[in-house]
Amino acid sequence: MKIILADDHALFRDGFALLFKQLEAGAVVLEAGDLGAALALATHHPDADLMLLDLDMPGMNGSTGIMRVAEAHPQLPVVVLSASESRENVQAVIAAGALGFIPKSSSSAVMQSAWCFREAFICRRN
Repeated sequence: MKIILADDHALFRDGFALLFKQLEAGAVVLEAGDLGAALALATHHPDADLMLLDLDMPGMNGSTGIMRVAEAHPQLPVVVLSASESRENVQAVIAAGALGFIPKSSSSAVMQSAWCFREAFICRRN
């Protein structure tokens, strides 16, 4: 599993990367601090399985950033991470093409249950 994790806070990226590596042995987490770096990683790693994007980081401009990723890398699923949990933001993110939304206030248990759902979905799809 190869994940692109884009957030402008290095400490958050480090913690999230550790969580992913606990959830899946051998997971590769590629880190970016802004949307431009995330897009470059997606170009250099077309085998990436997922992109996690902070909604409020340099270059994002909200839902416009999600649309930029979808246009440049339509095969790459995008999930948004955000401290803003308003219904309007969640709806805009999904309308822009994101597969999901994870509030930054969530616990690691929430992330783990999302991961279990992802695994079940992939198994059913194959």
